[in-house]
Amino acid sequence: MLLYACQAPEKKDDFGSSIVADSENEQALEATLAEAKKEEAERKKTLSSVGFDRMLHDFGSIEADADYTTTFTIKNTGKKPLLIYEVKASCGCTVPTWNKKPIEPGTSDQIEVTFHPGKSQLGEQDKTISVITNTSPGVAVLQLKAFVNPKK
Repeated sequence: MLLYACQAPEKKDDFGSSIVADSENEQALEATLAEAKKEEAERKKTLSSVGFDRMLHDFGSIEADADYTTTFTIKNTGKKPLLIYEVKASCGCTVPTWNKKPIEPGTSDQIEVTFHPGKSQLGEQDKTISVITNTSPGVAVLQLKAFVNPKK
């Protein structure tokens, strides 16, 4: 037993694969790719396009612990209904509200954003709001800026 334990391990140079390409695997892959292409083509049929009145709002010099609200106008510049799936703010101090109904081609709607800087958010502030829609690309980023002063 002692002699067996001291022997050099057998060297293996063969790295075989357990994945074997055969016609069945290739047919399954082709079917999956065909289905993905079909789904992508269907998704593209529902895409719209979007425009905003502006991408940045600067509140200027403001005080902490107060509400500041602005409204961004979003316009459907495409030929299909514009769907706003979600509007996300980068910080809990920024709250967006929007109409959940589709925006018909050629019409506009509003995204209202309220910024409430806390006492710990003094100085230059830069917040973002991601608008997720059925467009390509599917995300537009709006921006808020402000210089926050202590409450008087």
